[in-house]
Amino acid sequence: MTEPTRRRFLTLSALGFGAAALSGCMGGPMIMQTARADPVSAITIAEASEKLNAMRAERNLPLLGHNATLQKVAEEQAQLMADTTTIAHTAAPEQTLIVRLRRAGFGGGAGENLAGGPPNLDAVIAGWLKSPSHHRTMVNPDYVQFGLALRRGPSTTYNTYGTYWALLMGVKSPPGRA
Repeated sequence: MTEPTRRRFLTLSALGFGAAALSGCMGGPMIMQTARADPVSAITIAEASEKLNAMRAERNLPLLGHNATLQKVAEEQAQLMADTTTIAHTAAPEQTLIVRLRRAGFGGGAGENLAGGPPNLDAVIAGWLKSPSHHRTMVNPDYVQFGLALRRGPSTTYNTYGTYWALLMGVKSPPGRA
């Protein structure tokens, strides 16, 4: 067994930190690389609808409508990730996606894509589409509603932009549910 060198330690450490940059519902983390750009601090629902539905239309998928409940849950998750500088579906203990959805009153099924680092909406969508697990969420024909949030937080070693993204896409809720 060889003694670890400083260079090997730093390389392995960097790889470990970088792997946390993008988190999906299924599968392991993925590193997202984006070109340097001025990071955005906000996106509008209209912009999110336009970009997400353009991607869906290219694939002959049902278009997405905005859902206020999914938006609220996405905003809470993006803020939590920015506050904790943690990109994870469970950035708060005992707060799985299903718990967060039901607490907010959303009764249908949903998928969640998270990211930390992409500077703008085009970059985060492109990154999600390159990741098999995120791609499945983006192109699920059963998902017809969405909520998308962006929050700014401090930059970290693996999130140099300080941008935290949460996308929730869901099925049509049963009658009487959000």
